[in-house]
Amino acid sequence: MSIQESSLRRRLATASLAVTLLAALLFGIALPAGAFASARPASPSQLPSPHHARHARLGAAALAPIGIIDAFGAEEAPILAEMHVRQHVDIDGFRFWVGTLAGVPVVNVASGEVDETAELATYILDTRFHPRAVLFSGTAGAQNAAVHVGDVVVSGFVVDKSSIHYYLGGYQDGYSGEEVGITRSSDIRGDSVVGYGTPLPTPSDASSYGYGPSTADKKWVFVGAFAAPEQLLAIATKASSLLGTTTVADATGNPKATGTIANKVVAGVIGQADVWTEPLSWIEAQNMLYQTDAEENEGSGFAFMNTQLGVAWLLVRGISDSVWYPNAYDGLLSSKHAAVVVRYLVQHIPAVVSKAPATLADLSRSANAVRAGYLIAKRAYFTVSSVPKVVYVSRSGRTVTLTGTALKKLEQEYTYAAGRIG
Repeated sequence: MSIQESSLRRRLATASLAVTLLAALLFGIALPAGAFASARPASPSQLPSPHHARHARLGAAALAPIGIIDAFGAEEAPILAEMHVRQHVDIDGFRFWVGTLAGVPVVNVASGEVDETAELATYILDTRFHPRAVLFSGTAGAQNAAVHVGDVVVSGFVVDKSSIHYYLGGYQDGYSGEEVGITRSSDIRGDSVVGYGTPLPTPSDASSYGYGPSTADKKWVFVGAFAAPEQLLAIATKASSLLGTTTVADATGNPKATGTIANKVVAGVIGQADVWTEPLSWIEAQNMLYQTDAEENEGSGFAFMNTQLGVAWLLVRGISDSVWYPNAYDGLLSSKHAAVVVRYLVQHIPAVVSKAPATLADLSRSANAVRAGYLIAKRAYFTVSSVPKVVYVSRSGRTVTLTGTALKKLEQEYTYAAGRIG
């Protein structure tokens, strides 16, 4: 936009506002909400302190919005049903619903069910709508025997369960962690830092760079666990009484079971990985490395991007299933329960959010990390047996089962003799 165009638009906008004011004074015409509000959300320095952050006093127009992200339709529907939608904005394939929830400005988007799309949706929301906090509302599977269908786990910490190095010695450890490039906005306070990168090459030293210098680049940080703001965690745990009960039949997948269980909010650790793990022996191996309470698909990208950009965040995961009860699954109930906690958060998040991080001491007593006394192990030992059967679909569409001799031919590759050179 040229200087002349900008100046003309300002003069027209000023004239329009003057006419609107005159009409309001002479004829009693109501002014639109936020007529004097800037299109850009107020910066934290312009907002009152948390002690004076009552939504009714400030008015909706003075508050930066709260972002709400969901993975897919069944998770998004309970949020949209609670919203008063004013408009939608389409950006790079994502539809952002703009409006209010419980009278508070919010922006909602469905990100998709993988870490990469959740990360992208979070980036767009953070940089285009400038929220004071972002919540991820959705479902997850229980990784803790004390967590049941209908409960809600909120993220004191988020770990990437796919970041694993399996060693020849029969043990595993966390790989390098998530790489965060530190800027003035980034906030890694409370995060579990597991290492640092090395200085990257420049045109002047690229020809002799090799593997790089032995020094560490403290602005290139490897994070093993992201810590959410303690304030958001504490607010969420106060919503337990709003969840009500779930039938034992629903929680166990046994239609003959009777009675109900009281649902609760658990402050715990959420593990992200693009896997759905059911065998208890595998969950044991995973949890002995990363002490998690719930498993889902989008959390690391969401936590990473908010950490990178310095935006307050929290994952809110309704529990849809439990490996302790393989027949139990209720994605609709868990989505609704997550939305109940999100609504409570939206109603109680102050205008200025404290980013002081959660610690292990802030987690629920039933959280696996509290019971174990650690969040990430240095090493966790495991055993793996050979694969006894493979079933696949051929190019002609025929289902083929490999066992016995046919399978052993394929397995021969996974011997050291197969890799000998010369």
